[in-house]
Amino acid sequence: MLSSVDDFSHDKRTRHAAVPTPSIPEEGQDIWDFPLSLFERFPTLIWRAGTDAKCSYFNQTWLEFTGRSLAQEMGDGWTCGVHPEDFDRCVSTYLEHFAVRTPFEMEYRLRRSDGQYRWIIDTGRPVFDKAGEFAGYIGSCLDITDRRNTEAELRERENRLSTLLASMGEGVIMRDAKGVLLLCNASAEQILGLSAAEMTGWDVHGDLLTYLNEDGEPLEPTQIPAMQAVTTGQPRAGLLGLDRRDGTRRWLWTNSVPLFDDDPSTPCGVVTTIADVTTRRQDEEQLRLALTVFRNSVEAIIVTDAEERILSVNRAFTEVTGYSPEEALGNTPRMLRSGHHDKSFYDAMWSDIKTLGFWQGEIHDRRKDGTLYPSALSISAVRNTLERTTHYVAVFSDITERKASEARIAYLAQHDPLTGLPNRTLLQDRLDQALAHAVRHGSRIAVLFLDLDRFKTINDSLGHMTGDRLLQGVALRLSECTRETDTISRQGGDEFLIVLTDVDGPDDAARVAEKILDRLGPPFDIDGQLLATSFSIGIALFPDDGKCAESLMKNADTAMYHAKESGRNTYRFFDEVMNINALERLQLENALRQALDNQEFCLYYQPQVNLASGRIIGVEALLRWFNGALGGVPPSSFIPLAEECGLIVPIGRWVLHQACRQAKAWQAQGYAPIPVAVNLSAMQFRRADMVATVREALEASGLSPQWLELELTESLLMQSGAQVENTLAELKALGVRMSIDDFGTGYSSLAYLKRFPVDCLKIDRSFVNDLIDDPDDAAIVRAVIQLGRSLRLDVIAEGTETHEQLDVLRAEGCVAAQGYVFSPPLPAEALGDILRVGVLPGSLIISG
Repeated sequence: MLSSVDDFSHDKRTRHAAVPTPSIPEEGQDIWDFPLSLFERFPTLIWRAGTDAKCSYFNQTWLEFTGRSLAQEMGDGWTCGVHPEDFDRCVSTYLEHFAVRTPFEMEYRLRRSDGQYRWIIDTGRPVFDKAGEFAGYIGSCLDITDRRNTEAELRERENRLSTLLASMGEGVIMRDAKGVLLLCNASAEQILGLSAAEMTGWDVHGDLLTYLNEDGEPLEPTQIPAMQAVTTGQPRAGLLGLDRRDGTRRWLWTNSVPLFDDDPSTPCGVVTTIADVTTRRQDEEQLRLALTVFRNSVEAIIVTDAEERILSVNRAFTEVTGYSPEEALGNTPRMLRSGHHDKSFYDAMWSDIKTLGFWQGEIHDRRKDGTLYPSALSISAVRNTLERTTHYVAVFSDITERKASEARIAYLAQHDPLTGLPNRTLLQDRLDQALAHAVRHGSRIAVLFLDLDRFKTINDSLGHMTGDRLLQGVALRLSECTRETDTISRQGGDEFLIVLTDVDGPDDAARVAEKILDRLGPPFDIDGQLLATSFSIGIALFPDDGKCAESLMKNADTAMYHAKESGRNTYRFFDEVMNINALERLQLENALRQALDNQEFCLYYQPQVNLASGRIIGVEALLRWFNGALGGVPPSSFIPLAEECGLIVPIGRWVLHQACRQAKAWQAQGYAPIPVAVNLSAMQFRRADMVATVREALEASGLSPQWLELELTESLLMQSGAQVENTLAELKALGVRMSIDDFGTGYSSLAYLKRFPVDCLKIDRSFVNDLIDDPDDAAIVRAVIQLGRSLRLDVIAEGTETHEQLDVLRAEGCVAAQGYVFSPPLPAEALGDILRVGVLPGSLIISG
């Protein structure tokens, strides 16, 4: 459908001007000020539509033209007579002007009563009531079929009406076949920006104007519609751009018709009507742009009238809500209500809209299928020049994914992604709230600091994925031990923190700790592998052990270390002594980190003696630390600390090198060669290349591998994987000896004794110490000796202190022993005299 008067030209309309017709109401006049009988006999087709765009009146001329009844034409019925090819254009132009309320003219084909389609030009004007309110449109239609088909008749009629040219709003220009101006009217002069003198004899090929095509590119004069009509002998219409002499650019809709004399094949001239459509072009461009934005916006848009009836929706509306435009039009946005919001919510919304003309916020709506969704909504009121609201425009979008993302981000910001427990940030917030509540109500809270025992061993030996699965299982069991009002937080790694609110005293916290230890007792089944673990738990109470979150967590951490030092799998409460111990531990660690550089370590050696002959068959290298400020630090204090902070690796490397050098030095002094035993830490196997380290120590010292014995712990062998097993095989291939230290205290089994290439078992001193008084310890010692004999392994009893112990060991068939009954650990220089003899005094071998 043509959308403006630009689709027809003045020269086509003038043929109807000869028939005088009553005038229809001017803009601003009420149609009902005119008698109905006057409209009924208008020679033009008259229609009337209300504000809802529904036609409510057609005159008799219209009904006779279409051959249909008034009832059939009412509302939208008239559109059934519009030619299918013109329907969308006609109806969209018609509806669009109801929104902008401006006059319009359009051409389309309308079916006549005889079934023929006739071209009509439809002119619509907005009308207003006496109060100035928009009351709808009134329009008149002319049959222009003959004008379109018979241009010659139109030209003749236009010549006869040339006297009317001066009063016409459109410009009229007549040129000869060469393009020289013959005549023009005043409107043409005004539109072209030229004076009458400049127009006189004006040749279209001159330089008064620059012609442009529809895209704004320069156009040769021969290509403009007027000259094309002369060249082809056919009418030409189209858009033409002009750059005028005053520097402005204007856009014209031109309709050029060639003129003929006696020779019908050769035009003698051309008559052109021009209409300045610059403003309309700009408006249409803006309208097309707005319509494009409206249709293709990713946000849903609803346009309603002042009564909230939906007039238009875009494609995004259907995508979001599931409602088609047909289902929405005429309805109200209340069709989307979810019931999620109460009346006060909507009252506040409409209060803002009526007061401010705008509302923006989040709302929950319901789709056609019944599902709810959150929406970001903005509603604007559209007001006319009288500040009356005529329309509402709502723009909204489904923010389900955004809300889910925001919730996920908020969750991750406050929760541990592995276990789903609150993280440090959320724990801090809840602990602060719990403290504030406790202060207000005079209640107590407890902070429990939990650390998984030996988790690093599991994580390093079985892999991080297994470690993560174990942490998830631990978190699940912890959640079964507390109330909903309590908070469990993973602090990172294998550390957890629990805040217990409204506790009556230490007993409540102790009961929770015992419940946790008991619940953690059964092993975890991780992919068919049973893993056992436990907690070391430190407890601090408010207000006894601290008044703020920082001090409570620090003191609970201190108590947790005290629990570890107490054997693990237990809990301890904080007291000031623990705090002092923590400070001493920190000082000890700082000093330990500098001990190697300050050459504060040395090795002592304790002989290993054959119980039958009294001959020294080996020595064990024992590490000692002498610090200038701390004095002699017991190995029981600094060895576990070195293990914990990782310093055992460089310290162990130094011990290995030093022991090999000393053994080689004794041989160089002429002493009989004997093995030197060196203890290895499990951490050395995890963090260092033990094969390369041992080979390097042997090569640097020149010691033969057979004189080096490596002492391994049972826990290392039991928790070892293929890597440790391969390492032990490579060490054995070097030729060194290997023994199991503290045998019997761990997970002794024949299976691993057969799997690993060990040469010796060392009975732990705890069994030897109570050998005389405890039948169970005596039985264990007897069993180890018999096991060693069966597997052809040497057996050495550690910590032998008395002659009575020697007698029992000898009677049970133990091969060798070491302990204070023979000699305490001695510096290398002091051990020289004993090694020179090679045999201890006979009194020590004979039963006392």
